[in-house]
Amino acid sequence: MNRLLLIAAMFLASMPIQAAERRALLVGIDHYIPYPGNAVPATPSELTKLRRKEVHGSFARRSIPDLGGAVNDALAMKEILIDRFGFEERNIILLTNEQATGDRVLTLLRTHLIDSAASGDVSLFYFAGHGSRIRNTAGRNKNSSGYDSTLVPADALLGVPDIRSKELARIYGQAPRKGVTLTVIHDSCYSGAASRGPISARKVRSEAADAGLSVNDPLDAPLPEDEGVLVLSASQDYEPAGELVDTDLGGAHGVFTWALLHSLATLPVNSAIDRIFQRSRALMQSKAPDQEPVLLAKKGRNERGLFGQEPETAHGVTAAVARVARGTIKLNAGLAANLNEGCELKRIERGPPDVEIRITKLNGLSSSDAVIIRKATEDATVRPGDLFELVKWVAPDRELLRVYIPGPAPEKELRLLTEVASQLRGSGSISFVSDPAAEPPTHILSWDAGQSQWSLLENRAGAQPSRIRLLSADAVVRGLPQASHLFVQFPPDEAIARALKFEAGAVLAVDSQERADYVLLGRLEPGSERVSYAWALGDPGQSDHPGGKPSVRPLRTDWFQGSLEAVVSLRNTALGLAKVSGWLNLSPPAGDSAGPYQLVLRNTETGQIVSSGVLRDGEKYKLLLRPRFDASRRVYVFVVDSFGEAKLLFGDNLDNEFPRPGQATLADLVPLTTEDADLIVATPYGVDNYFLLTSATPIDNPETIFNFAGVRSRGSNARSPLSLLLENTASGKRGGVSGIPLDWSIEHLTLLSVDNGVK
Repeated sequence: MNRLLLIAAMFLASMPIQAAERRALLVGIDHYIPYPGNAVPATPSELTKLRRKEVHGSFARRSIPDLGGAVNDALAMKEILIDRFGFEERNIILLTNEQATGDRVLTLLRTHLIDSAASGDVSLFYFAGHGSRIRNTAGRNKNSSGYDSTLVPADALLGVPDIRSKELARIYGQAPRKGVTLTVIHDSCYSGAASRGPISARKVRSEAADAGLSVNDPLDAPLPEDEGVLVLSASQDYEPAGELVDTDLGGAHGVFTWALLHSLATLPVNSAIDRIFQRSRALMQSKAPDQEPVLLAKKGRNERGLFGQEPETAHGVTAAVARVARGTIKLNAGLAANLNEGCELKRIERGPPDVEIRITKLNGLSSSDAVIIRKATEDATVRPGDLFELVKWVAPDRELLRVYIPGPAPEKELRLLTEVASQLRGSGSISFVSDPAAEPPTHILSWDAGQSQWSLLENRAGAQPSRIRLLSADAVVRGLPQASHLFVQFPPDEAIARALKFEAGAVLAVDSQERADYVLLGRLEPGSERVSYAWALGDPGQSDHPGGKPSVRPLRTDWFQGSLEAVVSLRNTALGLAKVSGWLNLSPPAGDSAGPYQLVLRNTETGQIVSSGVLRDGEKYKLLLRPRFDASRRVYVFVVDSFGEAKLLFGDNLDNEFPRPGQATLADLVPLTTEDADLIVATPYGVDNYFLLTSATPIDNPETIFNFAGVRSRGSNARSPLSLLLENTASGKRGGVSGIPLDWSIEHLTLLSVDNGVK
């Protein structure tokens, strides 16, 4: 038994019982069938004949170098699937060396992983071997490099075409349509869009493209990852994939597979894939710092396990160790993960979290330094690949959000207000406003805690409140002019006011509404006598109507029923608002106020370039980069809509480096979206903030960092308003943020989306 299995065998008791079938097709090719020379070639199969028709030119390959660890990788993957993840050996097909012909790989992908699977089943395709590329002359949906990545089958020297990424994409896409959860792992060169000669202590799994061949093949289907397929790749679509000559797992292994196997063996079985990838990437950096793996995980797959299962526990901000030098721990996380100097993290390992660290320096968006502050045993050490989770968050110099919480009212006054509000709602003499963010009131009835009485205020600047000595529906109506629109503001009770406290951190409670970004609103629920609470921007009368100046932040959060249970939701939504505010107020490094690129949109019908103004329902736009100066940066684009929900539009760490390696200059406008991928203006209408981040180094798990739920849902309060960037306690003292290197930039453009009927 090798060392990996010794590790894995320790945790068999925690292995879950699986109801659904789990199938795997594992391919490992170290030795390729040699070129036949002058021998009479075998008659190609019907499948090969069909595939050859898609390829233009003459096959010129005559040799492919052997590899040393691809078969080891496939065998180790089989063992860990059985011993750690509950796969049955009868459901695993292993193809090694000459068995892995193009026909067999493609046929078994369809028959074993797709056709034989039922809805709810799990399928895994793993490939270790040479990767290559082929020129694609298609006018649309081709990679910006002009090449498609390929997997080199065992019989490639017999004239069998490489297995192209678009062929694979069409097969992969069948799985989610059938309800099958598909996971794909490629450990081969150029695999990021889907090769091993000595380089230090490793080889590379790279086979040069056959220069005489090309295809003309636009992808006529959605990308597999957009349909929910999880794809893990060993390298970018322009990079070789490394192979370690000798490893602690025994013999040669691919750098990516070596790191992945270590992560799978030591993290909990149901760890979320973003944690698995984060740790694997850090381990890889200790062996192959020039190789950047790729995780394509959308439709929520980044938050689920490797095989789509529910994660073992909900998790917050995590950071992986890149290296340790002279007592300083280098983390692959920084400002983009909302870390600051003073934040504390604990190691996520099986057994006790024996090490805790504190961040001492921020190195940019995706890097920070830390030191050990506590450890259970004197000999406890930190190693590359160790994963740490945030346990104490320290805010930067200033709070991110200021909130105003009205003074509480006695219980008897709240009972009286409920009776009066119910009468006013049904009186017909006034218009009763249930949501001031949707319908601006002309007047507001509220509790003055300082005077211990009710007041009626006209909703305009400079208006003076009129006091109501004895609260009744008649007293309120007498104080209102005709055609009034009244909002009855319910203050919190004393228990809620005591529980709803914010210590120094991301959110600060202030003593006046004028100083606040958001105000706590209370209302009588429509159709009932229950009270609910929400955060609203500024005063309750603000509107996002196009005729006025739109707000760049959400107008209000969801409503939560007024009980102590609602306090948790109110605290979480305040942190969610702070998250949005933090991105809006995040300043670029000093001296780098204008990054190397500007984000603009182009109307696909008119060709108009847009960097401000109004977008109308149904209009279609492309994302474009406008270069300002030469700088090699990773590019990330995400949008925060009027509901506070964020979505990553571009930048999954595949093909997001500009200029691309080997590319001398960029065009005046660089498209980020493909010809068939438009941004279409639709509901919810309101203000959308488009953010452009550039970073000299990749940001770990962008799907996790830049996709977060809103503070206001589109229907009922069905989903949690707090998501990933600020899901922490927001406690602890404040610490300064200084000395950030000038290798990143951030800017955003604000656009208002409206219905076509709005002028």
